[in-house]
Amino acid sequence: MTTLYTAKKYAVPALEKHCVDFLKSNLGSDNAFMLLTQARLFDEPQLAALCLEMIDKNTAEALSADGFTDIDLDTLNAVLERDTLRIREAKLFQAVVRWSEAECSRQQLTVSPENQRSLLGRALSLVRFPLMSVEEFAVGAAQSRLLSDREVVSLFLYFTVNPKPSVGFL
Repeated sequence: MTTLYTAKKYAVPALEKHCVDFLKSNLGSDNAFMLLTQARLFDEPQLAALCLEMIDKNTAEALSADGFTDIDLDTLNAVLERDTLRIREAKLFQAVVRWSEAECSRQQLTVSPENQRSLLGRALSLVRFPLMSVEEFAVGAAQSRLLSDREVVSLFLYFTVNPKPSVGFL
């Protein structure tokens, strides 16, 4: 990545292309999030698109990789906005919780539901809780304390009554 940075800084397009080609050929689910962050930073849309495609196809493995909890909030939001992830929403929520715990540590904050929710901001609203089963929601997100009591009640109503009330998580 430092070579790519240098190639861009000194406008050496041939080296830049070789760096991007090398990164593309070494892209895997274990490094997709790290490379996605770098691709966004270095304005490499083709590489970023390949990373997102890898994350879509191997979501569970990519979220389990060490680099996932190191991504920035904008990258997290970009991934959560996708409708093509191949993972249960409950597992995605667990990954978001892990990311928020790591972000609390990075910012030297106590890991608490209040701090986690504050750091997650809009990302929490991108988790599509209504796509969870009522059981997944009840044992996971409902007890996480990341959602307000009102949000938990609204979601339980969504799961149990017809017509479905409007909820902000879709």
